[in-house]
Amino acid sequence: MRFARSGLTAAWSDRYGSLLELAEACDVPVRWSCRTGVCRTCETALLDGHVSYSPDSVEEPPSSTALICCSKPEQEQEITLDL
Repeated sequence: MRFARSGLTAAWSDRYGSLLELAEACDVPVRWSCRTGVCRTCETALLDGHVSYSPDSVEEPPSSTALICCSKPEQEQEITLDL
């Protein structure tokens, strides 16, 4: 897991419920409001990799972005976010 703007790299672990929780644990500045994919405040550019959603967002964002409040890396993929 790489945070491009912050220059940080962190290992993903299933102990995090979402990419947002990992970002918060790494002190990466993030914007969010709902944590369920409804408000879209957390929508972030996905520079590399693919994510899956849980819960499913009301409307899935374009593949070039991710709702980090309710997404996780898909399988064992490397993810790069514009954070």
